[in-house]
Amino acid sequence: MSDQVEIKQILKTSSSWSGTPLPGFNSGKTEFKVLLFKIAPGGKTTVHVHPLNGAGYMISGELTMFSTEDPHGSFDNPKQVKQIKLKAGEAWAESVNIWHYGLNQGTKDAEFVLIFSGQVDVPPTLSLGTRK
Repeated sequence: MSDQVEIKQILKTSSSWSGTPLPGFNSGKTEFKVLLFKIAPGGKTTVHVHPLNGAGYMISGELTMFSTEDPHGSFDNPKQVKQIKLKAGEAWAESVNIWHYGLNQGTKDAEFVLIFSGQVDVPPTLSLGTRK
């Protein structure tokens, strides 16, 4: 390999950030979705799930992710809640079919890329329609 090209593996996993195994792919036509997010300080996402396998990479700022084992998306029982703080330069595998949300508790915008792969026409996110 040339000294002009450097490749660094930043993520290799078969489990999500919350520890759940990632599902296998379905048959059918596959497509990738690459999404760029920016969340202002204090901003948070809706409570949602991803029906597709996905991975993320923090470009700048920080983002705290919260997930719940509750099948209805409730975060009321602390024993069912997991969290992780992601910082610039870190990568993660998204939770699949697990209710979660992200919160920017930092002082600058959280910018990150999410890449989803799965069957054509399956949306990458399904929202519970609430903000925690």
